[in-house]
Amino acid sequence: MKRESIAKISAVGITVVLVTILLSQIQISDITATLTGIDPVYLIAGFVLYIGIYSLRALRFYILLNREVSLQDLFNIVCVHNMVNNILPARTGELSYIYLLKKLHNKDTGDGIATLFIVRLFDLTTLSLLFFISASMIRDLPEIIMMAVWGIAAFLMSIVIFVIVLLYTGKSFLNVVKKFFGMINLKMSFVDYLLRKMGEVVRSFEKIKTNGEVVIIASIIISFGIWLSLYLLSYILLKAMNIDLGYFAVVLASTFAVLTMILPIQGIGGFGTLESGWAIGFVAIGLTREVAISSGFGYHVIIWVYFLVLGCYGFLAVKSEDPTKRLSRNP
Repeated sequence: MKRESIAKISAVGITVVLVTILLSQIQISDITATLTGIDPVYLIAGFVLYIGIYSLRALRFYILLNREVSLQDLFNIVCVHNMVNNILPARTGELSYIYLLKKLHNKDTGDGIATLFIVRLFDLTTLSLLFFISASMIRDLPEIIMMAVWGIAAFLMSIVIFVIVLLYTGKSFLNVVKKFFGMINLKMSFVDYLLRKMGEVVRSFEKIKTNGEVVIIASIIISFGIWLSLYLLSYILLKAMNIDLGYFAVVLASTFAVLTMILPIQGIGGFGTLESGWAIGFVAIGLTREVAISSGFGYHVIIWVYFLVLGCYGFLAVKSEDPTKRLSRNP
């Protein structure tokens, strides 16, 4: 059986199993009550903030691509890319950014891979730091939860350190790793795969660094703006559901849901996996199981509406765009 077929079957299975388990813990009416009780003002405010997040994502790509693709075009691509990425299983929708960049703006596949890889590393680094800060701000968590939180924080911080090392000593570090595996004479397909991926990361950093450290610093600052805004969105939507929590508590709890979205295997559209992570995080900080699960489904449904609206807009904008105008905007 092909790998793609296995991934699709796995995604369906995960969705069915996890959603069934979650729904067995609550009443369907809990979810509908959560959604119907939301003040539309909160939904509008959340959508405006969501547009702002997309704008920041487009700006980050704009800087990393050395301003060679217009901000307007990148916003349209971000709209389509985020929609596809949220719908397709196992993050296969990431390829849509590379495809659109090449098809619409004749950018090399290497440019697409490099910028996408860099922004994901920046995202993970920013997420790690914010999670670490929020974990240090929360008190009176159960000991077992604190052990899990600090375990995740340590793992994420190790990734941050790894990224910093690659950023400043990429080629040297890679040569040391290759020599180490050569000394122990370890020859495995996994090792070869790991070395290839590390080589891609190093090349990506080198490609971006040619544009100057200012580009990297600006991208990091924008990444913080993106994630602070995303957590603010979660905070606003929870307020809309009459759930009153502090901002750092929301950062800590919702990070569990975010981590489920970077898993190689997910449910269809993230359903089941996101709600599971959301429930674990918010039960950990004191919400009841019923409220945590129903708010997770409510949050997911709202986010789906947001990215479908912007995704359809981006698709129509890309499809209807005059190629001659696009070329004139992209020097």
